[in-house]
Amino acid sequence: MQFFYLPNLDQDDFEFSEEESKHCIRVLRKKKGDQIQLIDGKGTEALAEIVSDNPKKCSGQIVQRILHKPNRNYHLHLAIAPTKNFDRMEWMLEKCIEIGVDEISFIITANSERDKINLERCEKIAIAAIKQSKQFYLPSIHPIQTFQAFLDRTNNIQNKWIAWCETDKTSTLIAQLKETPDTNTVILIGPEGDFSADEVKQSAKKGFKLCSLGPNILRSETAAVYATVVCSAKE
Repeated sequence: MQFFYLPNLDQDDFEFSEEESKHCIRVLRKKKGDQIQLIDGKGTEALAEIVSDNPKKCSGQIVQRILHKPNRNYHLHLAIAPTKNFDRMEWMLEKCIEIGVDEISFIITANSERDKINLERCEKIAIAAIKQSKQFYLPSIHPIQTFQAFLDRTNNIQNKWIAWCETDKTSTLIAQLKETPDTNTVILIGPEGDFSADEVKQSAKKGFKLCSLGPNILRSETAAVYATVVCSAKE
């Protein structure tokens, strides 16, 4: 059954936005009396019944709620320098969220090609991804920030890695994760020009460990997906 997203499922009565109403009634051809599944991105799933099948203002009533616990035993936060072509970042968002990530931050580095993002667009992609992959928790997408500002926000996190092309290729993320307990994890992914040596030094002062993502040089978006898969495979 198709998931529909509403950020608040506390009330029994609900009304979709015009965009979600159109998708529900015109695209999926749902009608009054049909049952649908709702999620709030915070773990709640609700079974609901359509009361009004207006394609601009679909409304209904919740008949049952289920609270789901997170289905992963780790918390993954990816931080990535966005590429000049943001379509590639949108693809990355979709795929990483489908696989399983809890937070995504965009960072400005010395070799960055972009210092602005459309956060609203990113959040829409995130919602679509959890609906498609039938997940109950919506990842947090953070506003773009400087590299140093992001580092300063990781002081209380133990497991932190920075993927750097010049790292010894035997020091892989896969190998290091095998020796690490499941807990909060942060992974830094650089721009196409990679992190600078100075940024690597800054990250080391904050407790980040160097890691390789394998023998091949990956695009930024591919590296993010690879890191997400590696973390997922550890479970």
